[in-house]
Amino acid sequence: MMLPTPSALYRLSQVLRVLAILALVLLLLFLATVTFSAVQLGRGVAKQAGTLHRSTAATMMGNDILVNVTFPISNQGYYDIHDLTLVSVFTDQTILPGPLAVSTAGPANIPGYGQGNLSLRTAFDMASPAGPFLLVNDAQVQGNLWLNASYAVVLPVHLAASFVYHWGAPFANLSYLLGAPGPEPNGTVALPVTIQFEDHTPGLTLNGTLSVAVRDPNGTLCTEQAFPIASRDGPVTLLKTFYAPDTCSLSGDSVTSVFSSPGPPLFSVELPTEALP
Repeated sequence: MMLPTPSALYRLSQVLRVLAILALVLLLLFLATVTFSAVQLGRGVAKQAGTLHRSTAATMMGNDILVNVTFPISNQGYYDIHDLTLVSVFTDQTILPGPLAVSTAGPANIPGYGQGNLSLRTAFDMASPAGPFLLVNDAQVQGNLWLNASYAVVLPVHLAASFVYHWGAPFANLSYLLGAPGPEPNGTVALPVTIQFEDHTPGLTLNGTLSVAVRDPNGTLCTEQAFPIASRDGPVTLLKTFYAPDTCSLSGDSVTSVFSSPGPPLFSVELPTEALP
């Protein structure tokens, strides 16, 4: 007995069924590989975030200290990364309630199993309420990082990571030490002052002028002087003699300083007022 020959419509339905199963398998395989690649990317971002503890270089502009942090991206997945952007926010609630600085990097494209670097160029405003503290104090600043990208063309990826950034103050441990005053033949009083600080900002060259003013307890200017500074990554000790009129009080005086650099670019900041011991 001969079996009936399947109709053309039945054969077509069988072919479509096989193709549908193959398409489903390929789709599941694609989703699995995309998920694996995205997980690898997430692990790499979290690992690299832990290395963002210090800037590689710093410059001065206006009232800002610009720090550059290089963020390497290693794409260990099968697919290309498109339109990769990074957003970083630096905060320290003990210094300032809001953000200390915000920076962005990108967009960039990184091929599968490829490498890429994004540079986070962050401006810390020394004229902001946090500026006086950051100029003379090192700090452990909280950094929050957000990554956005398109993975394998169709999959949006959003990742977040946090890290601790070591802020190095350009005038760390700033101090003014007043020596024994002595009368001068012209009726003025010689005030020997020792100025000390340490440049803790990696890669930053302090090349400019430090203008120092000594004021009495009433805020009256006793004497002022400006002198050049050229320093990089280390301690600085300046021994200077100021000459004040004998009518100026030598008890409870304070010192105000302004550091400026002609650039380019121009940079100028006022340092915190210090009381002379």
